[in-house]
Amino acid sequence: MNNLIYNARMALRDIMEVNIFTQGNDKVYLTVFPDLVWEGTEETHTEKVVLSVIGRLHDMDMDVVGGDSAIKTLLDAGSVEIVRKVA
Repeated sequence: MNNLIYNARMALRDIMEVNIFTQGNDKVYLTVFPDLVWEGTEETHTEKVVLSVIGRLHDMDMDVVGGDSAIKTLLDAGSVEIVRKVA
């Protein structure tokens, strides 16, 4: 199994609103499903979930491609690539 996908799944294992996948090309992608955020329906709560997801990835020395634009992509239920942080 791809080490990056394993680490991402472990970092986000208790967040049910995410999908971590690969298309078989050693790139790992993340999608957040705003419709699954069940603790309220406000946009601000969904944004908190997205920021929490990114924070957990940072804690495990991972990041998403696109920086701040990745947050908007995730809020729109789009996919972003997960990468290892550059030292």
